[in-house]
Amino acid sequence: MIRRGWKESSPFFISDHFFRFMKKKRIIKPGSPTIKKKIKSIAPTAMEYIMLFNTCEIRKEKIAEIDKVIDEKIVVNRNRYEGISNLVKGGGANNNSLFGNQPLFQSSYIPFYNRFNTAPAMVGSAFNVNPFATKLSQDIFSSRTSDVFKNNFVDNSNVFGLNRDIFSGATFTNGAGVPWYFIACVHYLECSFSFKKHLHNGDPLTGYTVHVPAHRPKVGHAPPFTFEESAVDAIKLMKYDHVTNWSLPFILLKLEGYNGFGYNRKGIRTPYLWSYSNHYTKGKYVKDGVYDANAVSSQLGAAVILKRMEQRALINIPRN
Repeated sequence: MIRRGWKESSPFFISDHFFRFMKKKRIIKPGSPTIKKKIKSIAPTAMEYIMLFNTCEIRKEKIAEIDKVIDEKIVVNRNRYEGISNLVKGGGANNNSLFGNQPLFQSSYIPFYNRFNTAPAMVGSAFNVNPFATKLSQDIFSSRTSDVFKNNFVDNSNVFGLNRDIFSGATFTNGAGVPWYFIACVHYLECSFSFKKHLHNGDPLTGYTVHVPAHRPKVGHAPPFTFEESAVDAIKLMKYDHVTNWSLPFILLKLEGYNGFGYNRKGIRTPYLWSYSNHYTKGKYVKDGVYDANAVSSQLGAAVILKRMEQRALINIPRN
């Protein structure tokens, strides 16, 4: 169509298509600020973590069971966890004095300081295991660890969910040492306290890891691997050797990050931290991407373990 009074041959001819285009086109003036959509984090804040921990009440009927796990699975292995922390601080070099005359590393350890680059493949999941079990469902590992090994946090209700950078309350220079009780909690959550599995994701030490992060550890020799050298590789891969502020909120955020933050979207606190306490009653991911509002986790919550250890004066976690 042609505007009235204008001929198509006229130098002032403008079609109706042009006017429709100009109405739809948004004109941004030079120097105008770029407006970015703010994404709301679904991970608890530092203050929320502290409040949850302070108000956490362990179910009385579970205290004996929790104490049994602490005494028989955690405290007895404290020296081993501390040895791993010392190896991380020392750069992962061969140190036979920590674990007897048996060579800890069959060849020199190769430090790995780069972030894991594989794209997240994380979908909502949780697992239900006996605290003394030694086998976890392998199909879960690939869906819940890629965010942690990238130091990002991914909403486990959506494979392309919220990405969140490393917790802002932590600083990263030359590490002050990974707390032994943090390593113990990761060992429980990933391996059910088995020393025959990779700390990365619970895959067997007889070979490289298969699930995310795959083909670890990078220690300069072929499998099999010792638990210590694999654990050092996992910690360095997650850049925990550079953390200098191991505060309670940071520890809880990292532990929850192993499983993801999808429970927060469901309006409940994750059983991964709070199972066996007043903060959790029911609701769990029974498998990847499948949430059952009536299912109840029988796994101990990592925060509950830490809470009980503080009550017994076994540890003292800084709040900031």
